[in-house]
Amino acid sequence: MPGKFFDWLDHRIGHRKLIEALLLEHIPGGPRWRYVWGSTLAFVFMIQLVTGILLMTSYSASDANAWGSVHYIQYKMDFGWLIRGLHHYGSQTMMVLIACHMLQVVIAGAHLPPRELNWWLGLGLLGITFGLGLTGYLLPWDQKGFWATRVATKIAGETPGIGEDLERFLVGGPEYGNHTLTRFFAFHVGLLPALFIILLILHLTAFRRHGVTYPRNSTGTGMFWPDQAFRDLIACLVVFAVLVSLVIFGGHGNPVTVPEDERPQGWFDELAKAGHKGWGANLDAPADRDTPD
Repeated sequence: MPGKFFDWLDHRIGHRKLIEALLLEHIPGGPRWRYVWGSTLAFVFMIQLVTGILLMTSYSASDANAWGSVHYIQYKMDFGWLIRGLHHYGSQTMMVLIACHMLQVVIAGAHLPPRELNWWLGLGLLGITFGLGLTGYLLPWDQKGFWATRVATKIAGETPGIGEDLERFLVGGPEYGNHTLTRFFAFHVGLLPALFIILLILHLTAFRRHGVTYPRNSTGTGMFWPDQAFRDLIACLVVFAVLVSLVIFGGHGNPVTVPEDERPQGWFDELAKAGHKGWGANLDAPADRDTPD
């Protein structure tokens, strides 16, 4: 029955040719562990998309309610600590992975012609990754994120010629407040992810055009599926294990005292509300415009 169904489906949409085009790629020089960086980066970006959408279901993008909504996610929503922790540490992991990926590209000489356009696309992805990290840092509307964003926008304000206008555009007006938060929220969940996806598609398309850069004296050969795909899968599982370990054992959360009537009942409820024990990402005090510390 499954075979007949997939035959029927392939006759109508031709999915098998698409799968062959995506997976059955020849790899000159054979599969390598050093090729896994791009796949792990795409994997973590998918984690960011999924956890970001889940966080949006409970987040309120206003200076009056943003901190309270994040507090609710961290301490009261079932497994909110895990979702927010994966998103928090995932953003930092993306920085590390994209740096490793670009370093590997330079070492292999994959930034040289005819692959220089793909290198420029990679630089664009790097810039967007930094932008996602900067805009997301403000969203909890806590002291650390608020004052770090003020420093970053003040630095942008020192840009010769356009600094004052650029700072005003980022802040959303003359003062830091609700317009700043909503503007950063729009950048973080709307504009920047869309640009990242577009550049990623172009990046992968250009990569498939010229393939991997391999040593000319290499005599090995292989296919993406299953040879390289297996290595990519193992690398992604290792990255995910590191992420979960950081969320649980990172030690950057804030343990809180739970009122008697809100204490977890049973082991599952205790795990779902483990943010009380300090698991997950840190949440500083609410933003205070007059007190930097």
